Amino acid sequence: MKRIVCFGDSNTYGYDADNGERFDKDTRWPGALAKLLGDGYEVIEEGQNGRSIANADPWEGGTKSGIDYVLPMIETKRPDLLAIMLGTNDLKIKFNLPVADIAGSLKAMLMKIKGYCEYYLSCPDMKILIISPPAFSAPFSESFFAAFFDENNVVEKSKEFAKWYELVAEQFGCEFLNATEKISAGKADHLHLDREGHRMLAQMVADKIREIYPER
Repeated sequence: MKRIVCFGDSNTYGYDADNGERFDKDTRWPGALAKLLGDGYEVIEEGQNGRSIANADPWEGGTKSGIDYVLPMIETKRPDLLAIMLGTNDLKIKFNLPVADIAGSLKAMLMKIKGYCEYYLSCPDMKILIISPPAFSAPFSESFFAAFFDENNVVEKSKEFAKWYELVAEQFGCEFLNATEKISAGKADHLHLDREGHRMLAQMVADKIREIYPER
């Protein structure tokens, strides 16, 4: 059985912008992915609201930095494939980062993962799938979360993830999936995926995994 860990933020956690709660397991894209893949795969959800790549964010308790959590998570879960979809929260005004620098944070995360897997866990063959996050939708000024982002340019900035993440994936020998240009946030808050977005993302990831493991 292939074990897949989906490591992300609120769009992996399944935040429901209509009510502030959480989509049910079958609606969330990791759960939908598990149903699409069927027997032979174990899909593990590792989504956290507010998670960034490398910014602890003291306002949220200092627990949101993915680079701090990813190594012990890999050690305990031991995935065959780690799917990473992060970067949305790194666009917040408080961090003041261009997308190119966010991609640099992703590079730092991958350097830690690669070294840890090869020299500490003896699992250098673990596959990594980098997913560029879904784009924000317009008009973002209507979003409840508009005050936390630069509402004037964040939609366009969010569309830059695919270009930079693909370069990082190539550099580190990772698989890459472009969700940025094909899937956008729902209209409830212009930041989070709606039900259809989760369904579409699950299908895209399932298709990609079947490319990675064509023999299954």
